[in-house]
Amino acid sequence: MSTPPRTSTDPARLQAENWLRGELRGYALDRLPAVMVPGRFVVLPALPTLPNGKTDRRALPVDELDGPAAEAELEAPADGTEQVLADIWRDLLGVGAIWRTADFFELGGDSLSMARMVATARRRLDTELDLRAVLAAPRLDRIAALVDAPGVAVPAPAAPAARTANPRSVAAAELRAAAVLPADVRAGAPVVPAAEVRRVLVTGGTGYTGAHLIRELLDRSDAELVVLVRAADEAAGLRRVQDAMRRYGLHRPADAGRLRAAVGDLALPGFGLAPRDYHRLARTVGMVVHNGAWSSYALPFRRLLPVNVLGTLEVLRFATAGGATKPVHYVSSLAVYPGVAGAPVWLEDELPEPDGVVGGYRQTKWVGDRMMRLATERGIPTTVYRPGQIAGSQRSGACAEDTFLNAATKGCIQLGAALDFDVSLEITPVDYACAAVAELALSGAHAGRSFNLPGARPLPWNDWVDQLRALGYRLERRDYRGWLADLRDQCAGGPGNELDRFLPLFDESAPSLDLGYEGSAPRFDDTNTRTALAGTGIAPAEPDLALVGRYVEWFRASGFLPAPAAELTGGTR
Repeated sequence: MSTPPRTSTDPARLQAENWLRGELRGYALDRLPAVMVPGRFVVLPALPTLPNGKTDRRALPVDELDGPAAEAELEAPADGTEQVLADIWRDLLGVGAIWRTADFFELGGDSLSMARMVATARRRLDTELDLRAVLAAPRLDRIAALVDAPGVAVPAPAAPAARTANPRSVAAAELRAAAVLPADVRAGAPVVPAAEVRRVLVTGGTGYTGAHLIRELLDRSDAELVVLVRAADEAAGLRRVQDAMRRYGLHRPADAGRLRAAVGDLALPGFGLAPRDYHRLARTVGMVVHNGAWSSYALPFRRLLPVNVLGTLEVLRFATAGGATKPVHYVSSLAVYPGVAGAPVWLEDELPEPDGVVGGYRQTKWVGDRMMRLATERGIPTTVYRPGQIAGSQRSGACAEDTFLNAATKGCIQLGAALDFDVSLEITPVDYACAAVAELALSGAHAGRSFNLPGARPLPWNDWVDQLRALGYRLERRDYRGWLADLRDQCAGGPGNELDRFLPLFDESAPSLDLGYEGSAPRFDDTNTRTALAGTGIAPAEPDLALVGRYVEWFRASGFLPAPAAELTGGTR
């Protein structure tokens, strides 16, 4: 799709566009915190798109920007380092035109492709480029400056006594300001009864948790599922959903009659759907299961905000459209609770204030969680589900490869050493979590409630490591500083360790608070969950050697993990 050229000499058009910009800004200011209001509005007849349905940023008319900013946007990369980096970006991101002030993430990059970019730059430019510094300044010209001026120090991590300052976080006051609902997001029509739900909208259906959630919703109801997905068309979108289910052994041919794709984007107003398609969907859907989120611990709050916060706002707005109010079931996280010393008990229906919630992902989930409570006060039935760290299926052992826990497992095995880290893991098997969400959502009996979904019991990180040892992996226990030095050495020569892209989460003196609060032993009350699931047979498996062994077998079969050293040397376990 190409954008028609602007007729800048047309006074009527210019007047109309100026009026529209003013209206948009006023609308945004009335409904959003100031931190969310864009600094500039550009009017286009339509957004240009790529074959996969994403916005084609190369085709955006950057000449629409006025003044010096426009000139900077249009400036080509300089010869030398900037040009080499631009070539790397083109190969990794599949984009054409790249200007020197382009932002890696705004061109479609993520934390994984960022790690690959840094590794490639290290080799091609013979540099010790620091991933933490790149994540803090992901513009092409600024990364080039880091390469060309290696003597410039990377900002030192905060000292242990002041580690509440987190480069991926925003202040608690900003979180409170973001956790608001515009005036138009309120129930204005009767709620769809659970018995009358014939279509369910699912977000986040192409990922690991989403695939299992779709499986459980299909198995526990007769409803048709409509999955919001980015794609070129509905057929391509449906293939993306089915491919995710096949990857984990969840696809069944008989599902075809009950699965549909809605081609859209969670981060866009109205999901990026044409108005007619949006209203048709709103009229026919009777319930929303909102699982969609950008689940990256390595990215800051403002990078995650469009999908994780504004996307949640769009879901709530959708719930009030179409002539009936649709219940919303929101997959949150136990990460919304603050990290504090001691042994706090976190109750399900009492979301604490955000002080002590650090890291972009955790903070965006806190904002979404709070939005659900506000929506319930405005008549929109919402239910919140908070799993712990999503782990593999307790039945099949099927695991995702892109979670932090699994990256840490592989990274330590590659290093032959594990850090001594005094935190407890709340491992929640994916099939347990999704079965619980589907069962409780489809019952229609729990509006306004929250459900914590921890594992069967907390599992200390050091016990997880001991289980890997028992399965034959040689893992020396190292003090943190020694382990980190070895990890950085292994990553320095390229992507030699799975934890490369997570290096920003490891401060000099201790792992970032994003990953857990050392010495804390929180208990996540799950009384609501146990009461509501009584008699259903839905319960988490013990995180014992048998369960971890199933996960390892899956990873070995997929090639993600090597065989244990004991097997390679003919030893015994």
